[in-house]
Amino acid sequence: MKKQIVFLLSTLLLLAVTLCGCQETSKTAEMNGSLTKREWTGLLGDKFGYNTCESTQDFYSDVSSESACYDEIQACAEWGILPETGEFHPDDGATWRYAIETSVRAIGIDKLNSCDTGMEVTEDNLTDFFVSRIASVDEQAFDASLTEADATLILAYAYNYAADLVLPQKFEYTYNEGVKEAEAEAVTLKGDGITAIVRDGTSYQAGDIIYVKPSEESPAYGIKVSSVSENQITYEEAGMEDIYEEIQVSGTYEATVLDIEPAEGVTISKADTPDMPLLAFADYRHGTQPIMAEHPTVSNNAKAILTGIKKDGNNVSFNASFKDGISISAAISDITVSTDVDFGILKGLKKANATLSFGDSIKTEYSMSAHKSTQVPLGTIKAALGPTPIYVNISLIANLGFDGNVTLTYSSKVVAAVNYENGKGFAKSVENQNSQFDFHSDTTITVEPGIKAELCCLGRGLANVKVYSGVVAIGNTDYDLLSNGPKCTDIYLYVPLRWAVNEDGCVMTDIDKKLKASETVWNSENSPINKRFHWEDGQLVEECTRGKEKVETKPTDENGEAYDEYNIFEFEEIVFGFIKTASQTLYLSKGETMPIGILSVPDGYSTQDLLFEPQDSSVCSTGAGSVTAVGSGSTTVKISTSDGKFSTYVAVIVEIEYNDTSGFQPLY
Repeated sequence: MKKQIVFLLSTLLLLAVTLCGCQETSKTAEMNGSLTKREWTGLLGDKFGYNTCESTQDFYSDVSSESACYDEIQACAEWGILPETGEFHPDDGATWRYAIETSVRAIGIDKLNSCDTGMEVTEDNLTDFFVSRIASVDEQAFDASLTEADATLILAYAYNYAADLVLPQKFEYTYNEGVKEAEAEAVTLKGDGITAIVRDGTSYQAGDIIYVKPSEESPAYGIKVSSVSENQITYEEAGMEDIYEEIQVSGTYEATVLDIEPAEGVTISKADTPDMPLLAFADYRHGTQPIMAEHPTVSNNAKAILTGIKKDGNNVSFNASFKDGISISAAISDITVSTDVDFGILKGLKKANATLSFGDSIKTEYSMSAHKSTQVPLGTIKAALGPTPIYVNISLIANLGFDGNVTLTYSSKVVAAVNYENGKGFAKSVENQNSQFDFHSDTTITVEPGIKAELCCLGRGLANVKVYSGVVAIGNTDYDLLSNGPKCTDIYLYVPLRWAVNEDGCVMTDIDKKLKASETVWNSENSPINKRFHWEDGQLVEECTRGKEKVETKPTDENGEAYDEYNIFEFEEIVFGFIKTASQTLYLSKGETMPIGILSVPDGYSTQDLLFEPQDSSVCSTGAGSVTAVGSGSTTVKISTSDGKFSTYVAVIVEIEYNDTSGFQPLY
């Protein structure tokens, strides 16, 4: 009846892209061999993340709030994905034509037409577009009934096509009256969060709003002038509402790394050449060149204080070795962000859409007989989206749990999307694609790299996502005590996938608290990526030489419950966050005391509990959140939470005193 889709998915990818739909779907499909419109819409909504809506009214008279897949049907109707009005007829059979047309609408007709797809998409040519641009299907199949396997293929190709679309870049804006532009080097924030130095001689007055454009060193920001004294101003932070009357930023950007900061004990290297370290945590040290008062210049070493490390591209690897035997390397590569933000004073946030994709990989080794679990902070990345005021903050944390000897490598591609549009609700989706692993373990392990990405504009978070996925392997070792038979180790391995959307406050949650969610997408019960291995005396074999039968049941804990690595290893929920400072650099004169401007701390912490530690006490001292200049030079101050889980650094530069040795005698 139908041609096989041209580019066949491998078994692993086919499984990897299958997410759970409505609970009733599988049972119904098994009974009649085909899907109803209700079941298809449930799968479509879950795949693309259309499962919440703003409307409190039912879109269809024959679909009530008690109906299966109600949320998905409501959301797909609100987003204009479903063509029906009045009645939905949810138990009618879904056809290939219906599935293809709604899949293309789920991608978004306007979105497709803004990209270079080679064909204008209309309501009249949805199937033609799918067949000619996404995957080939025989026309005779269009009116055939749809099976769950058919649905999986259609959804996989539609979703992957959507994720790979390249949006044209557009940055359009209208400033509010009185906003003044400044280059990044024209304004220097002193670091206390309230004072700045004007370097280019521009005259400002109280009430002026300055938009400082992004540079190779830092993202854009805005300040509102409170007072002026010669070339020094005091200010308050200015946000989107203060700067822009209207702003629209859209496009697909390969994020450019502005700043990388390793956590304590971590070394940074390029992801494609991990044996060539670029910066270690210990490299945050003061420079050796003099620091002048009016135009500070710093050595290369001191520059590392200011921005961590700047490098072209977006491939970064964080490497660490710890005294308890853990060795870990986690890499982020090919960071790409597609965004569409539309904001205005009168209309507020009209839409804020973001699709983030990146490659993640992890290598780890561990050897210890004790049962151990730990969470390792690795570092943070700040990356800019072209010339726009939008940037992305990325932080990395790893869950590690071991019971024995482990060597493991793991990689995948993660695609996470958050999509809000006023009047259409909230859509969200996450995929873990092309998961690959190579490991040896004789017992139970968990290695989960966790990544948080926060999309920001002028210092304000628009949306944030947390994704953590990796490898969990449960081992069962059996000894033959009555003979010289080999020690048999059976391993059940699966890939978990957990994520949270807008768990931290942002512009979206300011609009509606419902625009946040958290979910365990895959666990030991439903992970589509799972394997079983059998080792004998440390060697991987196909069949057990002792005649043991393979255990096919999925693993459970001592209470008979489905295995959950968070319970087995007693992991705390991963908390991502940043200690955000008003500036990365503080400029002081000898004897001057300045408070360190703290903009925010991770959830659950207070600014009053922060610890401040200067690296070089001959340059400055700290106390009660302030820095006092002791002697000329430069150093860093470590700012950390009381439990040490989160930390950041600010550079402190103290002006060198002028000492006239010319012998010149002034005239009186």
